[in-house]
Formats: sequence, structure tokens, C-alpha cells
Amino acid sequence: MDLIKEKHQELISSLEELREIVDKMNEISNDGMLIWQKNEIIDWVSYLKEHTDVEELQSLEKEINDRFFFKYNVRIEPRDSDIVRLKTFEKVIHQFHSALH
Repeated sequence: MDLIKEKHQELISSLEELREIVDKMNEISNDGMLIWQKNEIIDWVSYLKEHTDVEELQSLEKEINDRFFFKYNVRIEPRDSDIVRLKTFEKVIHQFHSALH
């Protein structure tokens, strides 16, 4: 079963928003984790653009959840930007859950 086109586009937009936040943070922080996160977000967006099947996207949802809870849910300076990054990441997780379940 394919994901509704509107939901699919919302997920892409939210991941792009997260990538932009990480890009901005990377301009003022030299935390290597930001580079890893940006690269993974680019991969996630590419995968998402090529797939609409709910079962395939559930594997992406699991990967994003795992990365957030086990790798990227850490504090990175500057704190104000990091709060936005974490809130946007949480928004992406909630959107995936809402769209796929």
C-alpha cells in the first residue's frame, strides 16, 4: 500500500527542514556528529523520494528512530540551535508514526 502523496511530501519537507537546521549549525559548530547527521538525512530524503510503499517506509522510520534515540539525541552547541534541531527531529518522528500507522 502506498503512502498518501500529501503525507509523503510532508515527510520530505520535514527532513529537508532538519537538514537545513543541521547545515546552519555546522557553519558555527565543528561537532563531527553534525556531518554524520547531515549525510544520513540526505540518504533518508533520497530513499523517501524513491519509495512510497508503507512497508518500505516503516524500515526507514525504524532507522530514523534508532538514530535519534541511540545516536543523535545529544546536546550540541550552540544550545538554541540544538533545541530547534531536536524539536524538528521529534516532529519528523511523529510525522512518520502518524503517516505509517
